[in-house]
Amino acid sequence: MNKLGIMSYIYLGWSAEAIAEDASKHGLAYVQIDPKQAMQVMDDEPFSLTRAEKIRTIFENKGISVVGLSGYTNLLNPNLQKREDKLKQLEKMIDLCSAYGTRYIATETGSLHPTNAWRDFEGNRTPEAWDELLKMVDRLRNRAVKNSAVLLIEGFALNVLATPEQGVRLMEQLGTEGLALIMDPFNYLTQEDLSRQEEAMANIFDCIAPYSPIAHAKDALYGDGGFTTPRVGAGQADWSVYAALLASRLPDVPLILEHAKPEEVAECLDLIRKSFESAVRM
Repeated sequence: MNKLGIMSYIYLGWSAEAIAEDASKHGLAYVQIDPKQAMQVMDDEPFSLTRAEKIRTIFENKGISVVGLSGYTNLLNPNLQKREDKLKQLEKMIDLCSAYGTRYIATETGSLHPTNAWRDFEGNRTPEAWDELLKMVDRLRNRAVKNSAVLLIEGFALNVLATPEQGVRLMEQLGTEGLALIMDPFNYLTQEDLSRQEEAMANIFDCIAPYSPIAHAKDALYGDGGFTTPRVGAGQADWSVYAALLASRLPDVPLILEHAKPEEVAECLDLIRKSFESAVRM
């Protein structure tokens, strides 16, 4: 099965040492780090190279590699000043990739919704929104190339990049230099897809697997609150389908757990491992 890792934000309020220790106990090989997260290591200098190297060393001493950075921000924030401020912050994080020992930094594309980057908005589906997204991604991708880094884009069904086909379109329009996609099928699943998950997930892999150096582990849920992506096992996705596709198409790609609480990590990892065991028997 794919080697497993974890998002650092699962452990908000923990020190880097405590996160690394817990991740090691769970047998994890990777961590995806948010440089903005307080970890009791030079937290007053979040974008310091020295801080990045110290945090990297703490995890490496436990046998855990930094697989990537979390630079998530709304690339199309309708508040242009806030958008620019966040883009500049993301550029600082791109500059830190090598100090953390990784080439990868991830972000969502975001939404033009006036108050919530995770809500749908009619303006997201316009040619103008797509062109603006291309402009923002190209700016960040160029920064990544200068740092020998790779910008990872994570689509989401309610954002401007909402479908796996749009992921392909992005790559075809901008090219693969300094740019790739996160394998996260849960983000793309529509309510209709949940009734035909084998077909839907296979299509997602057909589209974006060739561009995906990292995969994410969570779930998909449509309920009273609309569309959400909770922790593994808390949604409606068929994990055995996902595990089988990972095993056959992306066996060497790190699989990173997200959207869990520290006390839920063991259960989530157990569900993932059992899904891979089931996939082998399919």
